Amino acid sequence: MVSHRLHLKRFCNFTIHTKNLNTMTVKSLEIEDFLKMIAEKPKDPSEKDFCVLTTDHKMLSFDAVTLNFQTVFLCTAGSCTTSVGHHRFLTSSQSLSVIPAHASFSISDISKDFKASILLFKPDFLKKGFVKTEIMDELLYISPEYAPIFDLNTADFSDTLYKITKIKEENDQQSPFCTEVSRLYILQILYDYNRVCELCLINSDKLINRQYQILYQFRKLTDKHFSTLKTVKEYADLMNLSAKYLSECVKNHTGTAALSLIQNRILLEAEQLLNYSTLSIKSISYQLGFRSAASFSRFFKGLKGLSPVEFRTKP
Repeated sequence: MVSHRLHLKRFCNFTIHTKNLNTMTVKSLEIEDFLKMIAEKPKDPSEKDFCVLTTDHKMLSFDAVTLNFQTVFLCTAGSCTTSVGHHRFLTSSQSLSVIPAHASFSISDISKDFKASILLFKPDFLKKGFVKTEIMDELLYISPEYAPIFDLNTADFSDTLYKITKIKEENDQQSPFCTEVSRLYILQILYDYNRVCELCLINSDKLINRQYQILYQFRKLTDKHFSTLKTVKEYADLMNLSAKYLSECVKNHTGTAALSLIQNRILLEAEQLLNYSTLSIKSISYQLGFRSAASFSRFFKGLKGLSPVEFRTKP
């Protein structure tokens, strides 16, 4: 599961204050604009799409801006007050925020001992890699209903700091394949972030968590039955739910239709078999539960824009 679902007001012991930021005039910034604003200079042209930096209390507070890129904000010491959308919360040592692109963002009340490691990247930077676009969209999806922050335990904090440090080292040294290695580290950070968010909600007894538990069960079932069950109704029957309610739960927590998640899981398996097995198209079709190679080909081309044969033989 890769979707962000924390409601820290209830689940993770943060004190969250909300206020209406909709009336503010919000400036839209690219990565290079943001770096200039906090007195950091881009080192090379690649930093228009991706950058990692460390900062301290000398970073100036700033009013709400819209960032046209994703931000991973790891506080390593001290504290500051952060606003993302309508959420306003305290960011303190060992807390991690993942701020979605196009969200309003501001920082104030920076303590004198404040330090942070910040990772900036455009969504397309990751999509240029080897991960399917739909999966990446879901991984980057952060619901505006929940404050995008949580406390890390010591082990998770150290691990996240290590990964961000390694990304910085790779790019400072311009090591071979540094861009590809950086993408892998960023993916790990995002998956770790979503996993902790997921566990936080799964372990909650609050009523608000009911829909998320349904989503979690749905995902487990799609992993198990994707080759035999192809419709939302089949999964809903298995879960003793109506197809409409299951669809609502999935849409509310992922922003994606339930049928799309089923199809994406089938497609992911198909891509792996086409890339890494010697099975024929016909054998793959039957293994994935299609009645014929022709029906599998129509399904695959409808989602990928390529036939299975074209996908397997592409450079």
